[in-house]
Amino acid sequence: MSIIAKITGLFKKNPVNLEKDAQLNTHLYIGKFVKQDYIDIGESIAIDGRRIIIKKSATIMSIPLESIIKMAENIRVGDFDMEESLRLGKEWADRKDVLKFDDKGMMIQ
Repeated sequence: MSIIAKITGLFKKNPVNLEKDAQLNTHLYIGKFVKQDYIDIGESIAIDGRRIIIKKSATIMSIPLESIIKMAENIRVGDFDMEESLRLGKEWADRKDVLKFDDKGMMIQ
């Protein structure tokens, strides 16, 4: 193996590293204020698949990541379906509060 091939192989990303990068990048979305048309719509609290979970008081929304326009100190989002976001946010809240146990009584989720 040539020296160039060894150096190139050193900098290539394998699937394990790509997974770690994806996990590390999720923290960039959490704990930021989310604005739409310069109006505060809540704070990001979680990532659920390809959606970001936003909470403001008792309201929880699930907004698609594709609607994010800009990420900096705050997250700025564009247009999205508000009814669907509220429905999916409620489903996420109901799902996250459920504990599951196996047949031996051990918690699995």
